[in-house]
Amino acid sequence: MHRIYLDNAATSFPKAPGISDRIRRYLDEEVVNLYRTDSPLEEMVFSSVDNLRAMIAGLYGCPYHETIAFTANVTEALNAVIKNFVRKGSKVITSSNEHNSVMRPLNQCGADIIKLPSDKEGFICYDSLSSVISPDICAIIVNAASNVTGAVQDLGPMAEEARKYHIPLIIDAAQATPIVPIDMMKLNAAAICFTGHKGLLGPQGTGGMILRRDIAESFAPLVTGGTGSESDWEDVPHYLPDRLTAGTENVTGLVGLEWAVSYVKENIGRIREKERKAFERLYTGLERINGIQIKGPSPEKERTAVVSIVSDKMDIADIAASLSSRYGIETRVGLHCSPSAHKAIGTFPTGTLRISPGAFTTDDEIDSALSALKEILG
Repeated sequence: MHRIYLDNAATSFPKAPGISDRIRRYLDEEVVNLYRTDSPLEEMVFSSVDNLRAMIAGLYGCPYHETIAFTANVTEALNAVIKNFVRKGSKVITSSNEHNSVMRPLNQCGADIIKLPSDKEGFICYDSLSSVISPDICAIIVNAASNVTGAVQDLGPMAEEARKYHIPLIIDAAQATPIVPIDMMKLNAAAICFTGHKGLLGPQGTGGMILRRDIAESFAPLVTGGTGSESDWEDVPHYLPDRLTAGTENVTGLVGLEWAVSYVKENIGRIREKERKAFERLYTGLERINGIQIKGPSPEKERTAVVSIVSDKMDIADIAASLSSRYGIETRVGLHCSPSAHKAIGTFPTGTLRISPGAFTTDDEIDSALSALKEILG
């Protein structure tokens, strides 16, 4: 059975062309421990990781790249940033669209959480922002694009209020990158957290945080230890980016991510256009199937290719199981680690069936999924 992968919001597949060969070459020929091996290869691998930092900085409009710290995933990055700003009783403004990678650390910290409501399409309602903003807010945290509805948020109102009250703005860019442009300097964001294995087409186990320089210089990392620098000093190093990372990094993954980001950078226009056309074909086809309701923004609004559906004819878990077992079509069903978002759009506690085409999804794959849904629903 031919595999049809339509779960790119969870992780991208296929990955960037040539990435497996690049990783294999590193593992077969180039393995070193960065900053800890006296070898000509160390300089070469350092250049790859440093180039990755520079490309990530450019992607987010950051004028410096030494304030970028790589992590195992965007969840680790969000935890590190949140736990630098939030203490028990701290007031935090966020939205009803946030992923558990934001909500769980906030609850773990004992934060006083103020959720801005969202409409039925998943867009933040900013009417109440002016009434809850105040100088004692310790952080504003928002995801740039929903992993449930695909709604792309207007970050301007959040950024404006954050700047006015000198409140750190933290952006979860997991679902937005690289489809949605995010400019760190224009937004004056304190931190942007990203993942490497979704829209950037890189390997799992990669991600990171981009910190504003004043934040990075005083940042308290979650993990401390050897960095290969300032080894005569038993306190956290002052030097960036060493201050932000400790221990052996996932260099295998970062070498692969450098390859992937290079590909994305060279093909960004084509990728955005490909995903837009795949979404439009999918959305139009779903509208024509009796028994399916689409949850989320209409095509003319700012959104990603993520599409969530429900059905009044059949349980969505059964639909997803049939798609997989009978047709080889892979999707995701449930709450997608975002219960608050589902409450906002009225799909809690059942959730939705999420279909998310990606950079390499073909018209035939979209048509096969639509045909399969028609057959399943009779």
